[in-house]
Amino acid sequence: MKKYIIIGKTSQETAASMLNKPQNRREMVEPLVKSFNTKFCEFLYLNSPDFDFMCVIEGESDNDIASACNLIFASGSFSMINWFRAFEASEWKEVYEIASKNMANYVSAKQAAEN
Repeated sequence: MKKYIIIGKTSQETAASMLNKPQNRREMVEPLVKSFNTKFCEFLYLNSPDFDFMCVIEGESDNDIASACNLIFASGSFSMINWFRAFEASEWKEVYEIASKNMANYVSAKQAAEN
């Protein structure tokens, strides 16, 4: 399974709801996560002014993660939500190995302009 990082900023409405009735949101969101054939590795709240939520999820497809994030954003629970593919060190090495093998085929704009 691939790993993904999701970061977001919860909405003022979500904060008000949590004040009125504190909840363990991980427990409540777990069925939704499972419905996208994904699973939580981490589910964290942060004290950052830019974003206050972060999770690490394992899943099979970028489309599943994008769909889940779009659904959650549309709910109004977040004022901002972003997702990123995360790579283990060994996976990142493979990415660079592929790039290295194909490096000779790349012509930069500067090289093209000099010719």
